[in-house]
Amino acid sequence: MTSIYKSPLGLSVEKYDWDDQFTITGKLLKSETMKEFDGAYEVEEFIQAKINCKGIDFDSEYCQFFAYAKTKSRALEFVKEIEDYFVKVKEMLTAK
Repeated sequence: MTSIYKSPLGLSVEKYDWDDQFTITGKLLKSETMKEFDGAYEVEEFIQAKINCKGIDFDSEYCQFFAYAKTKSRALEFVKEIEDYFVKVKEMLTAK
């Protein structure tokens, strides 16, 4: 396994030797998202409603989020879009 990127949100992009896809996995941190999710299925549904998921396949388990992209660039772009979304949310909620 090669770790490609670790997001401050708690997600990471990984590349496994036996898989031709790039894996996006992890557990979102409430301290960074300003929202507590009941499980990975809720995270998946939330992301699908808020983020461009073109080129992303999902296969989460209850306790951990899993998504897959065919290319490294799409995997990184997807995580960046999630990060950008939650940065905006955090800014709105903490603005004075």
